[in-house]
Amino acid sequence: MLRKWSFRNKMIVSFVLVSLLPVLIVQTISYYISTEAMKKKIDDLVQVNLLQTSKNLDTSLRAYEDLLFQIFTNDEVIELVKEINDPRADLELSKRKLINLLSNYSYAKFGIRSVAIFTSNGTLICYDQQTGSPYQNLWTGISDLTRLPLYREAIQLPSGNVITPPARIDTINNKEQYGFHLARKLSDLNRPSLEGIGVAVITVYESVLAQAINLTDSRSHDERKVDNRNFLTDSRDRVVSSPDKQDIGKNISEIRGSSTISNMYLNEKSGLKIYNLIDQGELFREMHSMQRLSVYSGMAALLVSGVLIYYLSGSLTRSIRKVVRAMKVAQQGVLNVQVESGNRDEISAIAFGFNKMMNTVSELMTETKQAVEKQKEAEIRALEAQINPHFLYNTLDSINWIAIEKEEHQISQMLKGLAQILRYSVKDSNKWVTVKEELNWMNQYVFLQQHRFRSSFRCVVEHDERTLGFRIHKLLLQPFIENSIIHGFEGRRQGGVLRIAVKVVDESSFSIRIEDNGAGIDEVTLQRLNSGKALDHAGKGSGLGIQNVMERLRMYYGVRASCNISSEIGQGTRVTLVLPVVPEGGEAG
Repeated sequence: MLRKWSFRNKMIVSFVLVSLLPVLIVQTISYYISTEAMKKKIDDLVQVNLLQTSKNLDTSLRAYEDLLFQIFTNDEVIELVKEINDPRADLELSKRKLINLLSNYSYAKFGIRSVAIFTSNGTLICYDQQTGSPYQNLWTGISDLTRLPLYREAIQLPSGNVITPPARIDTINNKEQYGFHLARKLSDLNRPSLEGIGVAVITVYESVLAQAINLTDSRSHDERKVDNRNFLTDSRDRVVSSPDKQDIGKNISEIRGSSTISNMYLNEKSGLKIYNLIDQGELFREMHSMQRLSVYSGMAALLVSGVLIYYLSGSLTRSIRKVVRAMKVAQQGVLNVQVESGNRDEISAIAFGFNKMMNTVSELMTETKQAVEKQKEAEIRALEAQINPHFLYNTLDSINWIAIEKEEHQISQMLKGLAQILRYSVKDSNKWVTVKEELNWMNQYVFLQQHRFRSSFRCVVEHDERTLGFRIHKLLLQPFIENSIIHGFEGRRQGGVLRIAVKVVDESSFSIRIEDNGAGIDEVTLQRLNSGKALDHAGKGSGLGIQNVMERLRMYYGVRASCNISSEIGQGTRVTLVLPVVPEGGEAG
C-alpha cells in the first residue's frame, strides 16, 4: 500500500514517525516501569496488612476458644455430662441443668448461634439463640451425632480444638446464612485416662470472621475508594467468607479478574487462606488519566506537526512534480519536452539530467528511424532479387517432360519427388501437418536419397493406424533421417537399414523412433547431443539440424515433449521422440 503513496505523503509519514514515535515509545516504557514498581510496593504493603489481618483473625478465634476451654474445665458441666451418659441417673433433670449452663455461655460472646454438647451415648444438649428452644435447634434431625465427622475428629484429638470452615447453616428469619463450628473433646479430668465423655460444639456466625478480617468499612460508599476486598477460602480455594455473600462457595479464580492484583496469606490456626483482591483499574485510575492526557496531547501535536509538514513538504516536492509531469508527457511520445527549474539543489540536477537524456533519446530515435527505413529498402531490394519459387517448379516440370520424351522414366520419377519435396518444405515451414503427411514426404525424401547412394540402404516404416491423424510440426524428422543416411551409412555400399516406427504411448502421448544400424556415435558426442549441445552424426559438423529440432521441440511443446538419443559404436543409433497427442483439427496446448 505504501508503494502507491506519493513522495510527499511518504515524507510526511516519515517526519511524523521520526519525531513522535520515540516520544511514544519512551512514554510507554516509563508507564510500564512505573506500573510495575507500584505493583511491587502495593504487594509488599498488602502482605504486611494480611499478616496483621491474620493476627486479628487469631485473636477473634482465640476468644471463642477460651469460651470452649471454660466449658471444658467447668466441673459442673463435666458432672452433668457423666450423669447423662449414666442410664441410671435422672436424665431430664441433668439435661435441664446443662441447658441452663449452655444458655449462659451462648450470650458470653457476640455472634454465637448455639452452644451444644454431644455426649458419648449420642444425647444432644443444645441451646440455640435463634430458636430459643432446647428441642428445636441447629442439630435437630440428626439421628446419630457420634457419626458426624466433627464429633469423630474432636473425640480422637488428644488436646486442642477443631475449627471447621464456614458453611451454609439452617436459619429462621435471620440474615446470617453461614457459620462455622469450634469443637473440643470433654474428658473427666479426675481420671488419668482422659477418655472422652462427649464433645462441646460452639457454632459462630460467619460475620465474626468478616469483622476479624476487616471486611466492613464505614467508607464503603466512598466513590474514590479503591476496590480492595479480603476473602477467606478453604484449602481448595473455595470462598467461605466474602463481602458479597453470593460469592461464598465459588472458587477464588471465578472472582479474580484478569486486571486484579491478588495476594494470599495462610492462617495456620484455622487452616484458612486470606486473599486480598485489588482492582487494578481503579488503583491506577489517576495514572490512566495522565496517560490519556498524554495521548491527547500527542495527537494534538501530531495534528499540528502534520499540518506544518504538509505545507513545508509542498515547496520541497514542487520540483519533483514538475519532473514527474514531464515524464508523463514523454510517455505519450513527445520527446522534445523539457523541465524548467530555477532552483540550484539536487532536484534541479535531476531536471538537468532529464533534459539531457530527452535530447539524447530524441537524437537516437531519429537515427533509429533512418536505419529502419534503410533496412526496409535493403529488404525490398533483396526480395526483388530472389528467384520466384514458381520459376523453380516450372523449370523442374519442363525438365521432367524432356526426360519423359527421352524415356528417362527414372529421372522423371526423381524430378517429381524433388518437386514435391520442394513444395512441402518451402510452403508454410512451421505449419501443423498430420503424421500421415509427414510420412508421405519422408517416403519421397528417402526415395531420392536411395537413388543418390545407389540403394546402399533400405527403409522400413511401421506405424499405428491411430497415429496417422495426429498433428505434428512440419519437418521435425528430416534432420534425424538425414544424419542417419549421410553419417550413419557413410562408406557403406549395402546392408544399411533405416527403421521408422510411430506408436501410441498412452492417451496423451505417442512416440516416433528413428533407428539405423550404422557407424554409431562416440560417448562424448552422444552426451553433448542429449545435453542440447548438438553435433552432426559423426561429430564433425555443427549439428545445426539436430539443434534446431531440439529448440523447436522446446518452443512448440515445452516439457510435454522429449528427445532421447542412444548409440553404440559399430552398432547404430536410435532417436526416440515422445510428443503430446494433438488430434487432427485440434489445437496445440
